[in-house]
Amino acid sequence: MFTDSQIPQECLQLWKDCCSQVSSLVSDIPVKNSDLCIPADTEIDCHHSQSIYLIKEGILKETLDHNVLINHEAGDLVGLDTIAQKKPTRLKTEFAIIVDEYDSGLFLNNIYRDPVRTLALIRFLSSLYHSYQLIACYYNQEVTEFNPEIRQYNKDEIIIEEKATDNEVFTLLSGTADAYVSNTRVGEIKTDEIFGAITALTGTPRTARVIATSDCTVLVVPSENFQDLLKTRPGTVNKLIEDMARTIAASNQKIVELSSK
Repeated sequence: MFTDSQIPQECLQLWKDCCSQVSSLVSDIPVKNSDLCIPADTEIDCHHSQSIYLIKEGILKETLDHNVLINHEAGDLVGLDTIAQKKPTRLKTEFAIIVDEYDSGLFLNNIYRDPVRTLALIRFLSSLYHSYQLIACYYNQEVTEFNPEIRQYNKDEIIIEEKATDNEVFTLLSGTADAYVSNTRVGEIKTDEIFGAITALTGTPRTARVIATSDCTVLVVPSENFQDLLKTRPGTVNKLIEDMARTIAASNQKIVELSSK
């Protein structure tokens, strides 16, 4: 299996795991049609035909909405994941391919008689399933519009005004900045820290003023794009949680200090 674009290394490893199970799965299974030639431009419905195919020559494309997700190549076993339920993707040849065709019912009956091969089937389907998850996440990231803006702020310039209603999210790329609430310094913005996200997520006015304490470079993302990033890039979520936790801890400490005066 392969794709026409770069995908996560973990996905490639999962496909290798799938391929490593194939010889064990097809061993001693009666072949329905050996060296079957499937013509070019043929769409294959494994669920309808209740067939499983071992590709021996050529490439079988798996598409979704006319986009090629995976190219199945020689050595790949196709159709095992469609026996119980039809998939939303489509399988189609671009050029003629040569396959061995297996009856899915007979295939499974032979597999389930052997605990070792049953385990191989579970590993095959598990690896295949997780690879599709990774591909879905990858392509979702690819289509997400990011559209960041880079802004420069001079020392003592206001980056965020308290009680403002704009909804942009900021990341401090370089420089230093402090956060103030009612003219009281409540914390420091560190390099690579995400700030201003609460307003973007809740639609409420800004709770603090952020002022550059040196010349700063800031990455700015509109609220709608930021929310798309949170849906498609788990790493952004983790970073946001870490930054907010640090901010809350710093704010609590500041409250304690002020109350003791």
